[in-house]
Amino acid sequence: MITRHFKKAALSAMAATVAIPGFSAMGQAAEYPSRPITLIIGYKAGGGTDTVGRVMAKAMGKALGQQTNVVNKPGAGGGVAAMKVMRAKADGYTLLMDPSSSITFGPLLNTKLRYTPADFVYAGMLSAFQPGLVAPMSAPYNNLTEFVAWAKKNPGAKYATLSPGSRMVMEVIAKAKGLRINYVPVKGGAGMLNVVLGKQVDIAYTGGIHTRHPDTIKLIVSSMSERHPSAPNVPTLIEDGINVTTNAMTTVAAPLGTSPKIIAKLEAAMLVASKDPALLKILSKVKFPLFYRNAADATKEMQAQWVSYQALVKSTGYKAK
Repeated sequence: MITRHFKKAALSAMAATVAIPGFSAMGQAAEYPSRPITLIIGYKAGGGTDTVGRVMAKAMGKALGQQTNVVNKPGAGGGVAAMKVMRAKADGYTLLMDPSSSITFGPLLNTKLRYTPADFVYAGMLSAFQPGLVAPMSAPYNNLTEFVAWAKKNPGAKYATLSPGSRMVMEVIAKAKGLRINYVPVKGGAGMLNVVLGKQVDIAYTGGIHTRHPDTIKLIVSSMSERHPSAPNVPTLIEDGINVTTNAMTTVAAPLGTSPKIIAKLEAAMLVASKDPALLKILSKVKFPLFYRNAADATKEMQAQWVSYQALVKSTGYKAK
């Protein structure tokens, strides 16, 4: 009777243990991941980052053996999503996918974004944006040197700016080359396209949307640390003697304190996703070149970007708002 009682009690305890999410029948932590993962994207549904993120989430979910659900939290250039993930439990079940610049540049522009790259750990990078300066195809200059020569003969060239950061880029160029520039603020990539296609400006900053209009818009100079995959013959600002880079890569991050074992699993899943045919197809469609980086290299890139963006802000005297 006593034996049956103890057996029944043991079975009840085991059942209770099994019922606790994240724990095995022996009370040990279950192997990660044991339940669905949430991937928070800092932009609205339907955009390039969201489109890539959803396909990546599906591929990563297959590799991890758990569904990865996408949640959009737009605002503050990806900053709202970054803040939410930074404050999340560091258990690997709440992840961020944002352009790297949301973390490496955003808090330098916005005092409400109270984080730095050191507040996250990184599973890797997947693709790159292609930022730079563009002009209407009919413009009488094809590179930065030619634009500078033209702008000196035509003082007050009109430059479309998407953000404080894009204005800073031209401020550095104008100071270095002795140019007088008229800054024309626009709303996002769509606003930039309107004024460039309408020939209302002479030059503009782009985050990469220009690649969808190769017959009407031309790249003048890359502001990446490398030449654009879509325009390998166009030099970078660095090559042209302007010490500015505005790198931005789609990056998967987790809250600081996330276990290295969990990061290693996410890193492996990202590597699998980077080779997924569906993902490669969508990257080609939205013109985001593949830029896979493992966790260690992604961390180094984030640190380098933080230093670079700090230098850009300092050189222009911009005060975060």
